[in-house]
Amino acid sequence: MSITHAEKRAWILRIRDVKESDKGWYMCQINTDPMKSQVGYLDVVVPPDILDYPTSTDMVIREGSNVTLKCAATGSPTPTITWRREGGELIPLPNGAEAVAYNGSFLTIAKVNRLNMGAYLCIASNGIPPTVSKRVMLIVHFPPMIWIQNQLVGAALSQNITLECQSEAYPKSINYWMKNDTIIVPGERFVPETFESGYKITMRLTICDVDLQDFGAYRCVAKNSLGDTDGAIKLYHIPQTTTMTTMAPTVSINTVPVVLVKYNKEQRYNSGSNQNQNSNGNPYNFNPGNSQQNSKSQRNKGNGKGSDQASSGLNNVYVGATSSLWNSQDHYSSSSSRGRDHHQQQQQQQHHQQQQQHHGSDHSATYRSDGKSPHLTKHDAKSLTDDLDRMQDLKGWAHHLAPFTPIFGLPFILAAGYLGAWQE
Repeated sequence: MSITHAEKRAWILRIRDVKESDKGWYMCQINTDPMKSQVGYLDVVVPPDILDYPTSTDMVIREGSNVTLKCAATGSPTPTITWRREGGELIPLPNGAEAVAYNGSFLTIAKVNRLNMGAYLCIASNGIPPTVSKRVMLIVHFPPMIWIQNQLVGAALSQNITLECQSEAYPKSINYWMKNDTIIVPGERFVPETFESGYKITMRLTICDVDLQDFGAYRCVAKNSLGDTDGAIKLYHIPQTTTMTTMAPTVSINTVPVVLVKYNKEQRYNSGSNQNQNSNGNPYNFNPGNSQQNSKSQRNKGNGKGSDQASSGLNNVYVGATSSLWNSQDHYSSSSSRGRDHHQQQQQQQHHQQQQQHHGSDHSATYRSDGKSPHLTKHDAKSLTDDLDRMQDLKGWAHHLAPFTPIFGLPFILAAGYLGAWQE
């Protein structure tokens, strides 16, 4: 401190390197009669400062115990103490609640657990920069613990499989794998790995090209100074399944073209004079000249007797599409029955001619009103086609042998035509 006098009327007090102790009241006095004086207050502000003592240092405590963290600071004005966690986690309060920050020189945590482990910051501030803080590390010791997500793991032969355990321990634990009370040594087929994150450790064991002897129980073990623990994983065999795809058999079906033949009975068996002419020289009515006369007589006859008699005079033949499968089942041999079918058909034709001569134009005794003959038998497409071919062959042979009818007679001509058609 120094006092200076200026112009004999001003007195100045100078204080160098002001300290906190320089704070207080100051009075300027003039010794006159009466005395005169003036009082002034000097306030010295000091930024906060955290004291090393009694502030807590890093603390190690056993899980489940109570702990109190202390923070002491100086400054002018008196600084405020605030506690925060370095990672922004919540701080457990004495009343059981949790908060991001806690104001006070003492922070008490009851029944500490591993979640409370970490760095705590003591922050002192009084409005005078700079604000200061101190880091206090709280370390919680606890024995190892293991969690296993999948305790039953299946694998097929020659597959790569990975077993996994989660362990927690502090101080850090020693981790390894065992099978049949033997420690698994890392190699080409067994690859153990560990991944650390604070007091948490992930243990993984990869088994390459799984063999039958690899199935069984595995144990992951964790040990530290406070204890040890292990967890079991069972590796079982999954049989490989083979899926076979079968194709349904394909059946080939051949169809015969559909032919619908509809002809009048009088075209084959004419009554009256046409029957006499046919019996003399042409029993099959193949003459083109006679076909026109027959068609005319049919129209006239149909117009005279009405639609009922016309429908009853029609003989319908249906040749439909059929499958070769049906032919093979219903007809065991078409070639063996060829002559027999033709002989039966010839007998039916002679029977119809006799009935026509007996009944004349009345066809009700031979044909039903629906136009279908009661004597018709069921044939498949192949047999009907063969019959039609034979009929055409018979007509052709009869046409060639017609000039010889007066010489040899009708029976000879029919027999020769039948044999010629059969040989073809």
